[in-house]
Amino acid sequence: METELNLIRIELIDDPATIAEVGFEARCDGDDLICRRCGDERRSIAAIMVVPAGGHARWALCANCLLEMP
Repeated sequence: METELNLIRIELIDDPATIAEVGFEARCDGDDLICRRCGDERRSIAAIMVVPAGGHARWALCANCLLEMP
């Protein structure tokens, strides 16, 4: 049994101004900021999860999917 924990630090961005800025940057890069969990492009983004390690990976989440997360 493995007893060592492998923890990943994440940041949750829920500030509307920051979300708008990240969305603008994504559109400039040719990417749409849509919810990564449900994929519904009609829903507005409520938060962005950022994994700073390994290239600052990010996942946008709509309000419904954010509330369903544990």
